[in-house]
Amino acid sequence: MTTRLIKVIILFIIFSSINVTPAKAATDRQVILISFDGMRNDLTQSYVKDGKLPNIKNVIEKGTSAKYAKTVSPSLTAPSHAAIATGATPLKTSIVSNAWQQKDAALTNQKNAFLSEFEVDPLWVAARKQGKTTATVAFAGANPSTGKQADYTIYYGDTWSPSKQEKLKFSEASGWSNTPKSFSPLMETSFKIKVEDSKNKEIYVFAYDSSNDETKNYDKFIVSDNKKIDKKGVSPKEWGSVSLELNENKPAGFSFKFTSTDSALEKEAVMYRSAVTSGLIDGPEGFPEQVRDRFGFFPPQDDDIALEKGWISRKEYEEISERFVNWVTDVSLFIKNEYQPDLLMFYAPQIDHQEHNYLLTDPRQPEYTPEKSKKFMDYIQWSYKVADSVVGKTVESLDGNDHLFIVSDHGMEPAHSALEPNKVLKDNGLLELDSDGKIDYKKSKAIAIPSGSAAHVYINLKSREKHGIVPEEDYEQVRNEIIQAFKGIKVNRNENGPVIRHQLKEIVKSTLNFSFNGVKENTKDLFGYLVNADVPPYQDIKKISQNKKSEERNAGDILLMAAPGYIMGQGESKILKSTPELGTHGGNPNREQLRAVFMAMGPDIRRGKQIKPISNLDIAPTIYELLGLQTPEYVEGKRIQNLTE
Repeated sequence: MTTRLIKVIILFIIFSSINVTPAKAATDRQVILISFDGMRNDLTQSYVKDGKLPNIKNVIEKGTSAKYAKTVSPSLTAPSHAAIATGATPLKTSIVSNAWQQKDAALTNQKNAFLSEFEVDPLWVAARKQGKTTATVAFAGANPSTGKQADYTIYYGDTWSPSKQEKLKFSEASGWSNTPKSFSPLMETSFKIKVEDSKNKEIYVFAYDSSNDETKNYDKFIVSDNKKIDKKGVSPKEWGSVSLELNENKPAGFSFKFTSTDSALEKEAVMYRSAVTSGLIDGPEGFPEQVRDRFGFFPPQDDDIALEKGWISRKEYEEISERFVNWVTDVSLFIKNEYQPDLLMFYAPQIDHQEHNYLLTDPRQPEYTPEKSKKFMDYIQWSYKVADSVVGKTVESLDGNDHLFIVSDHGMEPAHSALEPNKVLKDNGLLELDSDGKIDYKKSKAIAIPSGSAAHVYINLKSREKHGIVPEEDYEQVRNEIIQAFKGIKVNRNENGPVIRHQLKEIVKSTLNFSFNGVKENTKDLFGYLVNADVPPYQDIKKISQNKKSEERNAGDILLMAAPGYIMGQGESKILKSTPELGTHGGNPNREQLRAVFMAMGPDIRRGKQIKPISNLDIAPTIYELLGLQTPEYVEGKRIQNLTE
């Protein structure tokens, strides 16, 4: 035996006797990422501090959270989710806004970013190419119709018919099969649903009396499209649902609830019917059927119109929204447990939706009163509590290999006024209207396409646009004209006692929370009021690099981002008008209220730590490393430091 071989044997014996716990192999790790659209960092921290989000607090205590997360510019849902999913900025992903000019079309056409394909591979595609199993449920941008999907993909489908309040008159029933026992004569009625691109569907309603109390007491209802009874009836004030098969065998459905009915059915009954919706489900053979059989149809996300018209109460509105969030969560966790994907990403929209409608915190906002502000903030707090419930349910499902990431795409600011960027272009001779008052793109040099607090301005370049009129040699001159036009816009903010008191309160709050950025923002705003200054509502006016002007690009030639409190509006009639919604985002992502959240927990995540602010661009490269994958070259973010052990 050689001396070298003896040394090898001795070393083997020594190291074999040492009790070493090997590091968890990357191949054993799973990552679950939840995106809560619009979850503000400052509000989340405040609610956690007040004990209103116990499940999120649990994640913070058992994992690592960032001081805040900074999103991309503009801070809109589609670009921000694309950044989370790819680690790349909007010019690389091609998702530059929530809407933009459509390729090879007139300047007035727009394209929906949520149905568009990323220019680079998102996590669920890149990880799949490297041998991992991936799943996405309702995640912004994960649309199977683009052809770049996960192994298991569920996304928003079509709305076949809007919601409606049905007024029903019952008569004696006939032709029903498998009828239940009734202590009063069986009753029925019907109504029709006008279905888009399909034949109208007749829906039948069956009523019976299940209580042996010697009175007409119709306490159970069955709603069906074929008069076949295969399920139990629902009581008045309870929710029921109906699944439908539409054209091309597309499964869809709606929910219903009787909001008014008399026990004898002698008077007109009133029933709320939700929108008829369907979802896109893609995966291995049998997967779509398995999801639909177990969880039913893809439900509507919310119903603001029904709430506004008084068809449903606020409580019923919340129940509709919660049903959607719970459906997405339950399906996601079913996929996690049943198919064990290496990466699962899902999405919840309710915070963003409530903040857009109810973020009434600035005295400059229409109809602001302290009492109304408090009422509306209760609605927003409800949406955060729904998110907390999702987190709790998800944490309960985790096993020893699971890593949970909780993120948001952006925050939200209160909006008090709307800007019309196309009015500025019109006033400066850059945009023309026809005799009907519509934009004449054959005579216009530029057009602005707004989204949230941002807008892309497109120059109608001859070499690029379908009806271009601007010669290439005039490109820079026109672009500079546009920039100067917007720089020249100022609006007056009159001194107002409640506004000043509000700003002082915000400064104190920011000081107590050690938020230097918040103090700076509110002090600057307060100063403007005290000196009664004119201020520029277009806060950021940026040239976008167009190195290949002859090629079509999603991005405009100029990006406009509004100052705090302003939203970009459609139209060409006013410089400033009332805001269409109370909450907005899309402005400079450095601002306090536009900051997002980031927190993570899992076996490899440090416990009870807060790290420095991160960028949403850093999430994708961190997940690539956690899963032991090669990070694609197009990724611009960096692995999050001090996150893992």
